[in-house]
Amino acid sequence: MNIPKFLFHYYEIEQGPFKNITDNTFEEAKNIQNNISVGFNSKRPPNYTELRFALEKRLKNEFISKGGKPKRENPFYFTLGECNWLKSCYHTPGVVKIPLDNFKSEQISFTYPDSMVSFQFFDEPKLKKYKKEYNGKVFVRQEMETVIKKYGIPRENIWMTNEEMKYDRYIEAQVWDDYILKDYLK
Repeated sequence: MNIPKFLFHYYEIEQGPFKNITDNTFEEAKNIQNNISVGFNSKRPPNYTELRFALEKRLKNEFISKGGKPKRENPFYFTLGECNWLKSCYHTPGVVKIPLDNFKSEQISFTYPDSMVSFQFFDEPKLKKYKKEYNGKVFVRQEMETVIKKYGIPRENIWMTNEEMKYDRYIEAQVWDDYILKDYLK
């Protein structure tokens, strides 16, 4: 199975692309999250901000341990391949599509599925029903062909009909440098 050729970044049009809540102070991030009132992102748990800050430190450390060279404290989030479901997270969704080959391997990591979901399933015994072998892991570009051959690519017809797969909606890509993104802000 081939690796998708594009990364997709979904965002709220009013806010613009390439924003990360953790680029703010903790208090500012908490305030931003508390003021989201529409879309899927408004339904996050009360401790979301704490979880997000902690997870990003963990993602970065795992990425570095695999040879990653992040140039940002926090990543920008993409999906490997398209995921139309993510549009439901935003009141007025926008999307940026960028060829995967435009990114340097040492500046991009992956989780299967979404990083918050992946690590929560790995960490929480009460979620063992959904836990998979690939949860709680950070992958680098060189590993993705093997990962996709072994586990496939999340598909809507599978996560919509299979209870154990309902959270495996996409492979997340974390971009740790904004060198290529500046071209897409125009």
